[in-house]
Amino acid sequence: MKVNQCHPIKYVAVRTGLKPHNIRSWEERYAAVKPARSRTNRRLYSDKDIERLALLKKAVDGGHTISSVAQLSDSEIRKIVENSRPASLSSEKTSLYTSQTEAEAAADEKGRAFVEQALAHVVQLDARALESVLNNAAVILTRQAFLHRVVVPLFKEIGSLWQSGRMKIINEHMASVIVRASLWDMLRTVETSASAPRIVIATPSGHWHEFGSLAIALVAAEAGWQPCYFGPNLPAEEIAYAVGKVDAAALALSLNHRLSPEKTLIQFRQIRSLIGDEIPVIAGGYGADELLVNDTNVRAVIVFSLEDFRAYIDKLTQSINRI
Repeated sequence: MKVNQCHPIKYVAVRTGLKPHNIRSWEERYAAVKPARSRTNRRLYSDKDIERLALLKKAVDGGHTISSVAQLSDSEIRKIVENSRPASLSSEKTSLYTSQTEAEAAADEKGRAFVEQALAHVVQLDARALESVLNNAAVILTRQAFLHRVVVPLFKEIGSLWQSGRMKIINEHMASVIVRASLWDMLRTVETSASAPRIVIATPSGHWHEFGSLAIALVAAEAGWQPCYFGPNLPAEEIAYAVGKVDAAALALSLNHRLSPEKTLIQFRQIRSLIGDEIPVIAGGYGADELLVNDTNVRAVIVFSLEDFRAYIDKLTQSINRI
């Protein structure tokens, strides 16, 4: 055995600042490194493995997901790390910037830890343990941090693993059920004014996953709106009926799959023709870009993140208040 390939995982953890479970999961799920094995099947890491893991940690600390950088070369990761470094600031702004970035970095680190723990339980199909991790994250983090740093990254990682063949559909379904229940519980605790504007949140026919819609509902409630959500897979006429029945000031469509472009456009055009042109329509999710790509005159605001959605409904709130 070469000397530079005899480092146990505890030594690697000390050298890189990573937890042993992070190192194992990065290897098993993303093939970030390929350590040697002892006769008793213990992992043995080389100096190059340690250097690569340290680089990956810097990239992840800079805001990149491990799934997006794990297969890059060391030189490519170094470029990402260098480009992620903040520009120098004037001395009078440094203290404020440092305190803000330290708080954000701490929240990011907590979020990543929760995501790693949750993923491990998803892989093991341990619903009770996954629920416990999510409950703990919801207590420690703010609602927005819980959504942005745990729920959204968790499902991005699950989607990446599923597409690469390293996770089964049953794992994703179990995670969806648990996260859905967690978001519903949070949504029930949010109090909104009876006079607040109402927004119907829907997933059209063929879109079954609800976590995106429930996350939108939570963001809307936090912004002072009354979210009206009636479940997934709704036909266009049912969505339009709900908009009119509750006198909604806006409609948000969660397009969480890329169906055929024709189906997406047909449903959207049906909804728009039924509700008219005055009701603002917001579309988001993996399938929302089909509206932009295939219809140059799409009559909807396309958002690509929960932050974009919040920014837009805040503008809507201001315009409503001016009326």
